[in-house]
Amino acid sequence: MTGSYPTLRDRLEALGAVGRPRAGGARWDGVPFDLRRSVRSVVEIFGPDGPHANDRCALFLDTETTGLSGGTGTIPFLIGLAAIEGSAVVIEQYFLRRLSGEPAMLEAVRDRLAEASALVTFNGRRFDWPILEARFVVSRIAVEQPPDHLDLMGPARRLWHRALGTYRLTAIEREALGMGRLDDVDSSQIPGLYLDYLRTGDASPLEPVFIHNEQDVLCLLHLRRLVRRWTEEGIDPSPPVDWEGLGVLRLQVADEAGAFDALRRALAVEDDPAVRWRIARRIARLLRRAGRWEELLALWERELGGRGVWRVRALIEASKTAASRAGQPQRALAALEEARGVLEWLLLTGEQLAADLDAEVRRRTNRLTQRNPRRR
Repeated sequence: MTGSYPTLRDRLEALGAVGRPRAGGARWDGVPFDLRRSVRSVVEIFGPDGPHANDRCALFLDTETTGLSGGTGTIPFLIGLAAIEGSAVVIEQYFLRRLSGEPAMLEAVRDRLAEASALVTFNGRRFDWPILEARFVVSRIAVEQPPDHLDLMGPARRLWHRALGTYRLTAIEREALGMGRLDDVDSSQIPGLYLDYLRTGDASPLEPVFIHNEQDVLCLLHLRRLVRRWTEEGIDPSPPVDWEGLGVLRLQVADEAGAFDALRRALAVEDDPAVRWRIARRIARLLRRAGRWEELLALWERELGGRGVWRVRALIEASKTAASRAGQPQRALAALEEARGVLEWLLLTGEQLAADLDAEVRRRTNRLTQRNPRRR
């Protein structure tokens, strides 16, 4: 962007959008919006290997708005953008000085969106982009979203929701990325600060909001780099992390070996029987695809330490694998007999799923005994 910036500035001046604070910096003049621009080194953000080729064509976006609930009446008064250009990461912040200047600001942002092949946000699919799109419609400005939109909230939820109890960007930044902020303004206070500015014309209390927005955009860059490393390059993150979530993300990029490793680690540390069952089924699908039947049988037999319906389900899966893939019908029947013993107790306790499981066990037992009459 270094070479193209004069052209951008000429365009903004033509829109009447570039100005300076009045003397003392407390009040703004009458231009529609202001553009702040800062530059960071690519090495500082992405390390010596630099960004992925796809990230070089992406636009990283975060907005600050007049409300946190969305809706057509919510106005993005500060739009933070970051793009990689050469050896620099260029951050631009478009600030709406007066509400009547919104169409001019949106036209400038539209030009930046048109240059990008991908958009990277955090909760942008549900919040930032719908709000921007609505404001473009209100201003009667045609806009197209970049061809790809990566919302990092999805990967963040997979990686940290269970590990941290939240997937808020600031919590991830502090607990998982080691990027804590000092004296950060709370997001809930930001709409009020802007409304105060509109009433008073004093922009100085908004300075923490500019810093907050820039840090959010920078966090998007760091988070995108790390998620790509962990999911596409097979590098394991440091705790805290949800290993099951990492396994799912690796499956989405067809890294079955990396997914298998992450899911095994998830199973090794998980105590909740319902979650263990879910993880085991994910591992089982990978083993079935690879034809690793003995490992699949061993997986279900390791899960027999569970109780109640979880033990019955594991016994059924062990029986299915032993009978159809391992060629061990007697082993399969033994698993079903054990399952019937557990089900007798579950039926007495009134377990809701017991009747269906009992019917399945009886059906499978009959099928196997018909094939192996000596077991009748």
